[in-house]
Order: sequence, then C-alpha cells, then structure tokens
Amino acid sequence: MAGKAKDSAMSNYFNLVGLMKSRRKVAVLFSGGKDSCLVAKAAIDAGIETAAFTISSPLFSRKELKNSEKMAKEIGIQHIVIKSDYIPKNDNRRCYRCKKNMIKLVRGSAKSKGFDILADGTTIDDMKDETRIGTRAADEEGVWHPLLDAGFNEKEVISASSSIGLSVWNKPSNSCIATRISYGEEITAKKIDMVEKAEEFLQNSLGETKRIRVRVHGGIARIEVPAEDFEKILEMRDEIIERFKKIGFTYTALDLSGYRSGSMNEELGQLWGKPLKQHHRHDRNNAEYGNRLRH
Repeated sequence: MAGKAKDSAMSNYFNLVGLMKSRRKVAVLFSGGKDSCLVAKAAIDAGIETAAFTISSPLFSRKELKNSEKMAKEIGIQHIVIKSDYIPKNDNRRCYRCKKNMIKLVRGSAKSKGFDILADGTTIDDMKDETRIGTRAADEEGVWHPLLDAGFNEKEVISASSSIGLSVWNKPSNSCIATRISYGEEITAKKIDMVEKAEEFLQNSLGETKRIRVRVHGGIARIEVPAEDFEKILEMRDEIIERFKKIGFTYTALDLSGYRSGSMNEELGQLWGKPLKQHHRHDRNNAEYGNRLRH
C-alpha cells in the first residue's frame, strides 16, 4: 500500500509539472511550507518563468520568514518579500479580509514583474474544510490552485515532497498568529509577540516536527498539543508556567482535547452563510481529473 501511495503521489507530481508547463509563467504565493514549496519546485522543474512571493508581516513569525528564505534558496526560485503592516479586525471574517489584502499586495507586485497567474498551495483537504474562508477569498481573487488540479491531498503532498527531497516534507502546517487569538479580542503587537515566544519555547522543548498551538483567551494561554505529548508537557509543568508568566500570561492551561486545526472556530455559532465553492471534486475514476485548468 505504501508503494502504491508513493506512486500515486509522484504521478500527481508529474501531472503538476505538466500543468505548470502549460501555464508558462507563474507567480507563487509562498509561505515556505510543504504545500507552497511543492508548487514552487514543480514550477522550477517545469522550466518556466517563476518567482516566489512572501508576505512579511507581524502576523507571521520571524522564524517562518527565515524558513521561507531558506526554502526558496533550496528550491532555487527567485524570492520576493513584500512587507505589510495590515492587522485585520478580529471577527469571523478575519481570515477572509486578511487573505484578500495579502493577495492584492502580491498580485500588484507580481503584475509589475510580468506575472498574470498567481498560484497557491491549496489541496483537496483544504477545500473540504468549510471554515477556511481564506480559500474563498483566494477563489474570488482568481488565484490558481495547481495542487488541487493535479489531484493532491495532504498525505500525497507529504509523500511527493519527501520523494523529491524537499527538507520541509515533515514540517507541520502553520497559520498566521492571528488565529491564536480568541475572536473579539483586539490583535495587538504584544499578544503576537507573546504567542510567538510561547510557541517557540514549546517547539524547542518538544521538537520542530511537533504540532503546537498556544491560544490566547485574555490572560490565559491554552496549550494545544497532540495527546501523545501530554506527558511531556506535564513533566515540564513548572518550567512552562514560569516561562509563560515571564512572557506575560497570567494563567496557563493544557487543552485536554489536544491539538486540532482551527479550534478557535469552535466558539463561533455559524462561521459563514454558505459553504465553500466545491468547483473541484476529486474523483480517482475520472481519467481527466487533474488535467482540467481553472480559467
């Protein structure tokens, strides 16, 4: 089964390279994570004109920016960093507005360099999650999802990334720091810095490949890690409490539900009035799947 899964992932990757060749000139929204790195690597392997565009913002950790610079060099793609001080209102449309702002900034820079096509790292799994309203914003702005067109789910992204030698193949997905702050609370530079320091401390203690979130609820830091890491967190209890108090948190709590993506959305009654547009339904039996291009 493992061999078949790897073959499927690589088949999708060759399809991805082919899709890139057909587009000829593509700008990549580049975070430095495995999804956008796979897109960037395919563009390089396709031999097309391409560049990677990264937003430098208080909402993204300094560590993530350094990682994007490192990965751009590893892949061999031109890397363009765009600075932004935009801080969205922290309501249930935060991610939608933030993604719209980011895309418009990148598109303006990309167009000035002759790029009409802007691609991101959206996968099949992303489209199944209706809480990802940033994906809707990307759709509305005409961003191309090449991984989706090539038939990639998240497991296949990991497999293909490992097979072609990307060093981030096992790096956990990350999101902007605003997602750590409870809806309704003001997003401030101080809170962003507190989250960044707290997560970096836990990451250094547990390991770079561990999924870790520190969610902010007023003066409370709610730690999310997978259940298998609870014991380690409890062993470090006194050290964590001391460090988090120095960082600025009054209370520190371990979430017994464990790590889960987008857990802040659980506090919302209804995130959005309509589901994400399912313009690409993955069908392994459809021989033409992955060859369809979004226009």
